[in-house]
Order: sequence, then C-alpha cells, then structure tokens
Amino acid sequence: MNAVYLMLCLLQFPTDPIRAQETAVMIARSQVPVVNESPANGLSAYQQKVQLRLFEERFNQLVQAVEEFSVAYNQNKGQAWPNEKAEALRKAMAALQKVDPNLKTRDSKTSADAKNDPAR
Repeated sequence: MNAVYLMLCLLQFPTDPIRAQETAVMIARSQVPVVNESPANGLSAYQQKVQLRLFEERFNQLVQAVEEFSVAYNQNKGQAWPNEKAEALRKAMAALQKVDPNLKTRDSKTSADAKNDPAR
C-alpha cells in the first residue's frame, strides 16, 4: 500500500518544468495566425499613414502657395505677374506630384521642353 501511495505522490510532480514551458509556448505560437501575403497595394498600414500625412502636408503647402499668389496678383489688379509667387506655386505643385504621381499631367513633354520647342 505504501508503494502505491508513493507512486501516486510522484505522479503529481512535473518531471521537467522546462519542457512543460516549451510546450505551452509552442501551443501559444501555433494559435497565432501567420500572414505570408503582402497587402494589396504593397504598403503596410504605417507606411500608408506616413504617405497620407506627407500628402496632406504637401497639399497644404500648395493651398498656401495658391493663396499667396492670388493675394499678390490681386494687389496689382492683374497688372503685374508675381514671378516669385508663381515659382513657389510651381515648386509646391512639383512637390505634391512627387508624393502622388497620378497628379502629373499626361503631356510627355516637360515645361523646359515646351519652352525650347519651336512648334509651340
């Protein structure tokens, strides 16, 4: 009877606590879904937020440049062209186009090519 009692007492103690912990970790890892596919547009959620924030900043710069140009143009009642404001407006639009290439014009020629083109 003492031998049976001793066997029951020994069965209650874990034999290897490290192995039990490893098993628990493996079970936990197997329950986590693994995603091997890339997102549809190729950007992570963080990258999308960063790109959206950059677009918002550049768009706000463009709006500010348009406002400054219109104020300078209207001060002279359309008699003088505010060249420095027009250049700032062009740069703001170019910066926005770098963020979103879909905003570029369909014309294959650049503005520099258009100035040098005798047909225009």
